[in-house]
Amino acid sequence: MKRIPISYQDFLRKVVATAPLTWEEQAMLECILRDGHPGEMEQATRGLVESLVKRGKLVVIERTREDGHEWLQLRDPERQLRARLRLSLQPRVPEARTVALPLDPSSKTGFRYHEVQSLLAIEGSLVSHDRVLTPRDLVQRMETTLQDLVPSASVSFRPLEMPPGEDWPTPPPRDGLPVSFADQEPLARQRDRLILFPDLGKDGSCLLEGLGDEGTGWRGLLVQRHPDREHFTRERLAVAHLVAQHFQMLISASIRLQGLIFYDFLTGVYNRSYFEEQLEREISVADRRGQSLALVIVDIDDFKSFNTRYGYEGGDRVLATVACVLKSALRNTDTLARYGGEEFAAILSPPVPLEEARLISERLRSEVAAEPLTMRSLDGKTVAERVTVSVGAVLYPSGGRTVRDLWNSANRLLLEAKARGKNQVRFAGDD
Repeated sequence: MKRIPISYQDFLRKVVATAPLTWEEQAMLECILRDGHPGEMEQATRGLVESLVKRGKLVVIERTREDGHEWLQLRDPERQLRARLRLSLQPRVPEARTVALPLDPSSKTGFRYHEVQSLLAIEGSLVSHDRVLTPRDLVQRMETTLQDLVPSASVSFRPLEMPPGEDWPTPPPRDGLPVSFADQEPLARQRDRLILFPDLGKDGSCLLEGLGDEGTGWRGLLVQRHPDREHFTRERLAVAHLVAQHFQMLISASIRLQGLIFYDFLTGVYNRSYFEEQLEREISVADRRGQSLALVIVDIDDFKSFNTRYGYEGGDRVLATVACVLKSALRNTDTLARYGGEEFAAILSPPVPLEEARLISERLRSEVAAEPLTMRSLDGKTVAERVTVSVGAVLYPSGGRTVRDLWNSANRLLLEAKARGKNQVRFAGDD
């Protein structure tokens, strides 16, 4: 087997970037490749490799130390790739101190509990200038509030998991956390303690707190730094935790409120308003990364006949059933919406190559057709029904570079599928 030496930058671009990364890993990788210096490239390589190894996406065959470096023999079982990686030995891990929660600072003299609580009450609104504040807005407000109330050189929030489509800030690449990248997710899950690094030498001190809500599907790591050692006193810890908990509640409420605004109540999938915003965002992501996405429009065949034979309740049941089947046939990263009436639309998120987009589009059609459906007629009889859909799909950017162009192309293909007999898929480029 021929060995080809490459730099950390090439390793990140050619090996790591094509691996199954999380959203946060992908965001950090983009920042490092764009702005990182060689030392940061190596640090990012170590962190991402450790995370992929922990998730079983890479396998360590051998780990040795030699001349102040660590050598890793790696294997990618899915892509049949092998690599020998040289990394500088990590410095000594700084000592962490665990601070159990909840804190009880009320008995401490000088604690500004009521002052802080009053300020947070002012910052408690979820609406600003006639719009609901997004998680990004609230994170930025949390960071500013913490810097005001707990003197810190920097405050940053690292989102590690989020509901699909939510607007979250991109984590800073140059954070130099005193914990490895692979250890950040377990720390973000902790709710009963703070992690304090009181003495990082010339780097001062650092406070970590896990925030999140399993009910709304988000979590991340709040990082506060100060150049002085032993900066985070008991009172400052209490203030920091009080502020963090307040904004944790607001972020969860924002996600729930946006869910009420952007979901279709009948089918449980997104509505048209959300879908159009999300399609704009996904196009921006695909354009920035040089990747492709697909727009798929799905329309239930002969839907009016279901309303005629089974009433509007029967029609609603068909809509809910089709939505459930379509959602289960898509990937976790894709977006499904009820666009209007009996029409659904899906975004196959980037990266999605042409052949995979074709397969997913056909899977949507075939799984709806295969779904058994029992209906009750207006005279009370039980009837076995069969529902089919017609599908029009187009790839970005070959099928259009704007939302309007993509939609017009996909809708034209949908009409072709209807005209050719229904229950079929028409994809851009088909004969």
